[in-house]
Amino acid sequence: MRPANQAQAPASDAAPAESGVQVILTSPERKLAVIDGRIVRLGGDVREGTLVGLSDTGAVLKKDDGSDVLLLHPGIDKRPAKKAAP
Repeated sequence: MRPANQAQAPASDAAPAESGVQVILTSPERKLAVIDGRIVRLGGDVREGTLVGLSDTGAVLKKDDGSDVLLLHPGIDKRPAKKAAP
């Protein structure tokens, strides 16, 4: 809930401040993602492409000139764990 003294910002068609992939939902019955604030089903159109793949870490968009991978957490750099010294 917003505090009563805070004015509401006017609506705009611009992308949300948190653009990219916000949520990925996969189950046997449905596969979808929230991308740029929009719910997109597998096979749906988004960002001038088609959502063709979903995983636990991101979404794959097929475009005329290739494909784009949108990561759910783009700021996280995953590396293999180091083995502890004996």
